[in-house]
Amino acid sequence: MARKSEVTRPTDEQILAQDTVRLDMAARYIGWSVPTLTNALRQERAPFGFATQNPKTETWAYNISPGLLVAYKRGTLPTYRLNEVIDLASEGVERILSKKMAGMQKITDALGRVIGG
Repeated sequence: MARKSEVTRPTDEQILAQDTVRLDMAARYIGWSVPTLTNALRQERAPFGFATQNPKTETWAYNISPGLLVAYKRGTLPTYRLNEVIDLASEGVERILSKKMAGMQKITDALGRVIGG
């Protein structure tokens, strides 16, 4: 049995030759354990793939993009922490709502002037 240090990591070329990368190959490539990788995919925290669960059988299927995986390892794949995405989305929603409310205030003011005479 090969020791962990003797297990060879796949090359970029080997990864890119795949249609979708197997879990064990992807884990070796980026230096993660398979359980860590499956958890990241299931929690939508891996920007290079996704996991989906069959509601009838409760089994999981995984899809790992070769190109995105290589970009992730090279550091060329833009990544964001979940809380950063939530903060950006919240700020955007707040800006839109503020503009909408300002527009509604203008309409209300104009109606007040028309009705109030």
